[in-house]
Amino acid sequence: MNIASIRPSSVDGIKQLAKKICREHNIPHTRALDEASRQAGFANFVHAKRNLARKVESERFPVFLSVHWYAPRPRRGERRPGEIWAGREIFSVNLSRPLPDIVAKHRVGRGRGLHGFRMEYEDHLEYRTNVDGQNVARERLLSAVRSLRFMEATGLQPVSTKRYDAIEQALTKLPGRDHMSDWFVPATESYVCLDEPYARAIENRTAERERWLERNGLKMIMPPGWEGIYYAGECTPCLISPDGALLHRVAGALAKIKAIIKPEPWPHETGICNDDFVSPKRQADAKPRRRRPGPSWGERNGATPYGGQPGIPSSWRPAKAMPFDLHQQLGPLVQGLASSTIFSRRVHRNLSSARSDLEDWSLMEHKDQLGDDAYDIYYGGRMIVGNSEAELVEMLSMAQAIVERGYADCKPRRQLLAVFEAAVSELANSRSKSIGVGSSVQSAQAAT
Repeated sequence: MNIASIRPSSVDGIKQLAKKICREHNIPHTRALDEASRQAGFANFVHAKRNLARKVESERFPVFLSVHWYAPRPRRGERRPGEIWAGREIFSVNLSRPLPDIVAKHRVGRGRGLHGFRMEYEDHLEYRTNVDGQNVARERLLSAVRSLRFMEATGLQPVSTKRYDAIEQALTKLPGRDHMSDWFVPATESYVCLDEPYARAIENRTAERERWLERNGLKMIMPPGWEGIYYAGECTPCLISPDGALLHRVAGALAKIKAIIKPEPWPHETGICNDDFVSPKRQADAKPRRRRPGPSWGERNGATPYGGQPGIPSSWRPAKAMPFDLHQQLGPLVQGLASSTIFSRRVHRNLSSARSDLEDWSLMEHKDQLGDDAYDIYYGGRMIVGNSEAELVEMLSMAQAIVERGYADCKPRRQLLAVFEAAVSELANSRSKSIGVGSSVQSAQAAT
């Protein structure tokens, strides 16, 4: 190939072309760099580097991370001038790809360093709740950035399914393991575990760990020069996988990551606690954001709120309490329904959630007159077991009747009844299908 026809478009491409020019024309490397830069359309190598760096910078994708914080308000005599006791910290970072390409929205909270964060928009990760103090907020931001850099460099994403349960369970027996997180390659579904024990904890256990990994068909690499995600600098990051080639590739990518150091002074914005930060991309797209959720107050349409905190909405229960004796009748029924193996996963999950809600409601409704046995009504006490679909239908009808008698009409009551109705409907559909199959078999036998 005629090298005079080559038109590199990156600094690395210019350097590669310069090496070829050096060999072909036997000229110094600096002159070859300038000649390669001119072939790329620049005046010299310095001009090429400056312009290509601007191009790379313009192709980066800015992402904003935010954490709200609250510190105990100091007493009047202990306050220092200008001291703030609540705020919202922002940290901005430039990524090489859009945020959703680096981590899927539904996996954000699964990643080490990203627990508690949510993807509020395509360029904004928001910590759901308030943390205790400004320093804690800043540490959460730095850990989140380490996690993003880890995923950006390696292409790994946090595990969010049960696909890797077997290997995850096996790794809990690794000697000296600590602060483990589970990752996978979306394209190949290959698995990688990041183990980050304290250095002193595994100081004399290297051989023991290696023997255990060999017995279980696993390989391990300690990426040189990489600080890790959990308690960066104090732990020893170890990558573990059945795939040795994948480990080498990941370790090589991590070697290029620069350490994330807490900047002093803090260069990023400190805003108002509990405000609704609107990211630049959301503004550009003219998409209004929802208000940050929080606790509710006061009764509404026969329901009253409970729980909740900044970043987490309240739950709701009927404002008028159900008599305690009705809870005692309902508890054994709901325990039996939630423990049945006949229902689908979806209905079972909803029945289990209803069971938990009813326990919360009963304890709040009768907190002033409860004994120790009140905590066994919905968990651990007497249980009515349904051994057939007909018995389960009867139990559901009884549960519905108790709820209708004990609670006044309101949204939480209607939602609870809907759970029972969905379970009845599923059993009815199951019965009709089995009858249809039985009729078909009988017809086939008659024809024979």
